[in-house]
Amino acid sequence: MSANTPYVQVSDLRRSFDVSKPWLDRVIERLPRQSLKAVDGVSFAIARGETFALVGESGSGKSTVARMVVGLLPPSGGEVSIDGISMVDPRQEAARRRLRARIQMVFQDPYASMNPRWRVAAIVAEPIRAFGLIEGEAAIRARVGELLGLVGLHADDGRKYPHEFSGGQRQRIAIARALASQAEFLVADEPTSALDVSVQAQILNLMRDLQDRLGLTYLFISHNLAVVRHMASRVGVMYLGRLVEIGGGREIFVNPRHPYTRMLLDAVPDLGRIGRARIPVSGEIPNPIDPPPGCTFNPRCPLANERCRREVPRLLDGVACHAAEEGRDR
Repeated sequence: MSANTPYVQVSDLRRSFDVSKPWLDRVIERLPRQSLKAVDGVSFAIARGETFALVGESGSGKSTVARMVVGLLPPSGGEVSIDGISMVDPRQEAARRRLRARIQMVFQDPYASMNPRWRVAAIVAEPIRAFGLIEGEAAIRARVGELLGLVGLHADDGRKYPHEFSGGQRQRIAIARALASQAEFLVADEPTSALDVSVQAQILNLMRDLQDRLGLTYLFISHNLAVVRHMASRVGVMYLGRLVEIGGGREIFVNPRHPYTRMLLDAVPDLGRIGRARIPVSGEIPNPIDPPPGCTFNPRCPLANERCRREVPRLLDGVACHAAEEGRDR
């Protein structure tokens, strides 16, 4: 692959879920089948060693995208390629199996993602044994101790069970397990939302240190813009299954263009913005089974006009907004 080729390439990714009632109920009530578009035409690229963040309210489709990227959920349409290998094409199944060790996921709840009956050493060693990376129990134990030290724990902690650790320590164990397979690409799905603010900062600093040391590439999923500002070099803002804005991290926070991005930023406490007018986030995400026509954000948007209610905006110059396209956002 050339140096300019993205490490992760997502193109027109789509995912629909059948939410219809059972067949007999539909026949009796004369109801059609219903589908929910959780992800609708999402495209982005991640360079090697970069952190790309997806942000948005709950229900916007961020976690569904994450699961499709790593192959936990098959897409209804579109393409995902990692290091030039398709995660969708059945002809590349052999190459995909070799790639899997280099892709890992860090989940929101570190306790729920661990076997409570296993000691920490067995949890961290599981990817090493599953992928056959190291032979010999002594060598595996040494590697587990090295990984625990890498995330700020002690090798002796491997003798304990998950319930003997705090939430932040459990997330460190989850990161050590992800690195055990020599992963290059980590998908972090709300990795700090279940932690206290002070512990969140420790885990985020750890992730950044590991990225600098090991050259990791991150897809970071979060609804917390303060966390994203600390972590991401590029940001994609999702609303109801679509990307409404995408750009550099500093650019998004300094000069947001989409009204939804502005509303999200206005909801973040900021001492530097005391006395400035804020637009509160009003309303809720519409029913994804029956979304509004045109721009799906139009019922909540202060800049919406008749075109917004009729025509779906395209992502142009990093923003999908008729108001931005027409200059009405200024």
